[in-house]
Amino acid sequence: MSRTVALERIVFAVVPLLTVWGIWSYGLWDPWELGAADTLGVGRLPGVVAGWLTCLLAFVLLDRHVGRRAGVIAVAVIASTPLFLLNARLLMGDTIAMFAQTWVGLTAIAALSGPRTGRRELASYILLGFGIAFSTHTSGVLLGPLPPVLAVAATSLLSDDTGQGSRIGRWLLPLAASILVLGVIRAVSLDDPGFNRWLGGGAVGGNPPTFDKAIALVFHGFAPWSAALPVAAIWALLSRPTRTRDSQNVAWVLLLWAAFAFVSWTVFASRYGAPPYLALVPLAGLVAIWLAEVSSEPVVRWPAAVVVALLFGLLIRDYALYPDSPLHSLTVDGLSVPDVYNPRGQWALLFLIAGALLCLTLVSHEAITRPQPRNTVRWLRGQWAVGWAHRGWLLVAALLLGACFSFGLMCFVLELGIASVAVRVGRVVFFVPFVIAGVVFGLPWVRYAYGQLGSRRVFPALAGGLAVGVFVALSFQPTLSRHFSPKPVYDAYSELTDGKAEPLASYKLPSTAAQYYTNAPIEEIGARSDLFRFLRDGGQRWAVIQADDLAGLDRAYRRETGEHLYVADARSARLLLIAAEPIDGRPNQSFLESAVLKDAPAPQHAVGASFEDRIELLGYDLSLPGGDSVGAGQRFEVTWYWRVLGNAPSGYKVFVHIDGYGLRLNGDHTPVGGRYPVKLWEKGDVIVDTQELTVPANYGVGEYTLYVGLFSGSKRLEVKSGPEDGDDRVNAGTLHVR
Repeated sequence: MSRTVALERIVFAVVPLLTVWGIWSYGLWDPWELGAADTLGVGRLPGVVAGWLTCLLAFVLLDRHVGRRAGVIAVAVIASTPLFLLNARLLMGDTIAMFAQTWVGLTAIAALSGPRTGRRELASYILLGFGIAFSTHTSGVLLGPLPPVLAVAATSLLSDDTGQGSRIGRWLLPLAASILVLGVIRAVSLDDPGFNRWLGGGAVGGNPPTFDKAIALVFHGFAPWSAALPVAAIWALLSRPTRTRDSQNVAWVLLLWAAFAFVSWTVFASRYGAPPYLALVPLAGLVAIWLAEVSSEPVVRWPAAVVVALLFGLLIRDYALYPDSPLHSLTVDGLSVPDVYNPRGQWALLFLIAGALLCLTLVSHEAITRPQPRNTVRWLRGQWAVGWAHRGWLLVAALLLGACFSFGLMCFVLELGIASVAVRVGRVVFFVPFVIAGVVFGLPWVRYAYGQLGSRRVFPALAGGLAVGVFVALSFQPTLSRHFSPKPVYDAYSELTDGKAEPLASYKLPSTAAQYYTNAPIEEIGARSDLFRFLRDGGQRWAVIQADDLAGLDRAYRRETGEHLYVADARSARLLLIAAEPIDGRPNQSFLESAVLKDAPAPQHAVGASFEDRIELLGYDLSLPGGDSVGAGQRFEVTWYWRVLGNAPSGYKVFVHIDGYGLRLNGDHTPVGGRYPVKLWEKGDVIVDTQELTVPANYGVGEYTLYVGLFSGSKRLEVKSGPEDGDDRVNAGTLHVR
């Protein structure tokens, strides 16, 4: 079995699984998918099928004009990106529009490069016409057929006429592109708020996004391959002797197609809303051509590897700082990763693996000779023999490595009376000599072993990319579905009622979603008093509420009953299942159960300060990584205990200042993680407010004072009693930093 056939079988086995596996096991995202389901009356299968057809057209395009290997790689690249998987596996995705645009691109290239006469040429024009009509219907001319038609037309005008392609196509395609451009320009000039087929939308006004929004969408949505995209684009732009004229023209078409799609996206976004980016196939095609060619040549490409590694680092940073990055591929409003789900560790690990495998593909090949450790030793001896200047640098390097080892060893085995940050750094630098030795003596062996794969060294790189796709399809998206879909809530209702149709209410929520997941009769309730009356009507009763409503509802419910609302299921960050009566063996899952108490616990550090006789700071607990201390750069946890003495003021927050040596750590916050503000506090309540803080790296060893108070704008609640500094701040104690 040939290498290409093996790769083909693996890819074409994995891709269908990634697109279809589990799509019926989680519910519709409400309101995004639910609205589309009600409007279109279809499920997720059409998007999946359109995704398959997009992959098929990409394979046909690359297989015919570049090679079968490039076609298979393109399919693997497409199927491993959030831009494809999220759009294919969700009802509000745009794979149908992607397929339509790919259809236009494929048939336009076929019309240009096909035979000069005969039925096949006529068929290509007919298929191109149907493709333009279909793409226009799904997304409008500007976003749909215009980019690929413009790209093919530009290539036909700029490339040499060898007489092998269609002479009619060389003039017909530029004419069609001119008509489409003129139609779009006219539609843009009208600035009509009504829907326009040329544009695929109507003018909505507002401030246009900056041009880099499209770059960010592609960079994050096309991950992990976006790290290789700039290198692949430059590679496709430059002619290579191993390429045929046909494959070179296709490479230029793909590059222009992606560029024109970027321009179309920017024009549309400037006036008509945030559109999807549909030119996925040309991006994948550029990467596929690059990977297919570099993996078949015995050449080391260190500059490309460095660029790819740096861009992978940028991907890791962006996905950590902006968890919503992959969701921007869907271009729908209101989608954001809930705070309770933080996959940045998984993203970082996957991108590290994918980046390492791709870089090894670039710096390894079968012609690399077997490493000889004695050659490294000979090189060092040769440098020593050159002269005293070289000997000096070698001695400095040896002394530095020896210092790293010695200091690190002392940090491990001795109790040094130095700053903890220095100890932590020392324990890290202890491994520096071993890492350098591993790189010097181990990396050549890794490159040699990897290079023995020959042209098959592209397999691990594709596997690293597909691992990202597996995470998106089988972990990232299902986890988000637990928060974006009401299905888990109604599944919990069915489970806890053993399938019985016990009374169920929907508070300030339409019952449409519930009808998808339960047969129980649902009562829609819009008033808080009606909800409480419903829950007290006797027997076990249930209600579905929005998580954001819990704090206000719980406060009102405690006023009437003296008890917290019983939350039976809180797996979703958006919806909660409320039960009228507690369930044996199932604790209350409301965060307020542990955040709002009746009786005050004994804090580690008692304070006893009163703010205008309305709120009392009882004290606080410290959870420090060093037991009784924290180091610079380390995180620690502080839990404040407040007692409400009277009517709580509205609009106030807690401020925390950790001061000393001219430095300040600011811990201003809304209590209980922002979920239970001061305005909801009730007389007699004890509020347990936990926050995490990080000591800045510039903090030195010493004792720092904790000041705490309540503020609203420039106003502070007056400290009536307790330790205070004369500026309405309570002196709560000290924090030991070492």
